[in-house]
Amino acid sequence: MGKAGKTLDCRGKLCPTPLLETRRALESMDEGSLVVMVDALAAKENIVRAMLEAGNEALVEESEGQWTLTITKSLDQPLDVPEAAPTARATGPTVLLLLDRGLGRSDPDLGRILMKVFLTTLSAVGPAPASLILMQGGVRLACSGSDCLEPLRALAEQGANILACGTCLDYFGLVNALQVGRISNMAEIVRLLGEAGKVITV
Repeated sequence: MGKAGKTLDCRGKLCPTPLLETRRALESMDEGSLVVMVDALAAKENIVRAMLEAGNEALVEESEGQWTLTITKSLDQPLDVPEAAPTARATGPTVLLLLDRGLGRSDPDLGRILMKVFLTTLSAVGPAPASLILMQGGVRLACSGSDCLEPLRALAEQGANILACGTCLDYFGLVNALQVGRISNMAEIVRLLGEAGKVITV
């Protein structure tokens, strides 16, 4: 795994801080390995995915609900840090932002029925948005027991990128209940919203 480097303790820190600190620490290293300690599954998933996408190596060890990540920086390519998006992207992708498991607030039961109808209709008539971002109670749409798993899977098959906020999943204790899409983080969500040509909030 390369020469010994430094250790970064990100336990107790909310997403996306562990990922951002890992990126900064790795950028400051010329070679060797960075050891990152986290105690949230969402943080572990986000860091490992980002490091592998950047061409780095990632070794994961788990012990009593905590993870030790040994990241070895690739010498063949620079760490992939997203650049700030332009202020306007009229022709960019469409992003659907879902903030609750129901559509509307006057009647929760009716709202959940309407949300299922909305997503089912969207999957049937299209076009599917480039991304569906689930935050707050919206993360429940993609978790075990949701009535919306089938239309969400259909949208994913059509190419929609379904992202569930890791902090929200952690807050509700639903990290292990996610059935559709993947765990995301605020840094990625902010980037996607900034790059979008249109953001539809439901």
